Amino acid sequence: MERKTDWDGYYRRPFKATTVTRRITTARLLRQLALRLPGESDVVEWGGANSCFIDAIYRALRPARYTVADSNRLGLGLLEARRENYPGLATLEDDVLQPRQPLQADIVFSVGLIEHFNAAGTARAVRAHFDSAREGGLVVISFPTPTWLYRATRWLAERLGLWIFHDERPLRFEEVEREMARHGDFVARDLIWPIFLTQGMLAFRKRSRPA
Repeated sequence: MERKTDWDGYYRRPFKATTVTRRITTARLLRQLALRLPGESDVVEWGGANSCFIDAIYRALRPARYTVADSNRLGLGLLEARRENYPGLATLEDDVLQPRQPLQADIVFSVGLIEHFNAAGTARAVRAHFDSAREGGLVVISFPTPTWLYRATRWLAERLGLWIFHDERPLRFEEVEREMARHGDFVARDLIWPIFLTQGMLAFRKRSRPA
C-alpha cells in the first residue's frame, strides 16, 4: 500500500530549506497572476492551508476576497490564527476531489497539490479548479515535473531519509496541459529550475460557455 504524505507533520515541522525555494516560486506565481483581468479580484487557493503565498498576493493584488480551501484542519487552523492580517479571508475545509461547496472566483490557483493523486484524481482536481472559477477567470496550477534535476534531488532526499512527500507523482506538462485544455484556453507556461525539485506552472483562462 502506498504511503501517504503526513500533512499534519508537514505543518507542525516545516522544512527549513523551503524558505528560499518558496521565494522563487512566489515570484513566478505572481508573474502569472498578473495576467488576471483588470479590477478587484476574488482569489481561491486550493490546498493552501497555512498558505505561504498569501502575504505576497495581498501585497500585490489586494484581493477583495481570498478563500483557502483544503482538507487539512490543522493547517487551516494555523492560517485562521493570522486572520486579522487578511481582510476578506475565508477558510473552507473541503476536498478538491469531491468539493461540497461551490466557489466562483476571478483567480484560482494551487501549488503542489494535483501531484498527490493518481491520474484520474489529478484530472478531477484540475476540473475542480475550473469549476471554482468564473467564466474568463484565470486558473494557475503549479506541479513538480520529472526533469533530471528533480529526479536527482528526490533520489538524494530519499537516500538521506529527508523525503516526506511519499505519494507525490511528478507530472509531465503534457498530462496537466491536456486536462486544463478541456476546460480553458492556454495563457502561459513556466518551468522553475532554481528550486531543484523542478516545478512546472501553467496558466489557462476558463472558457466561456457557448451562448
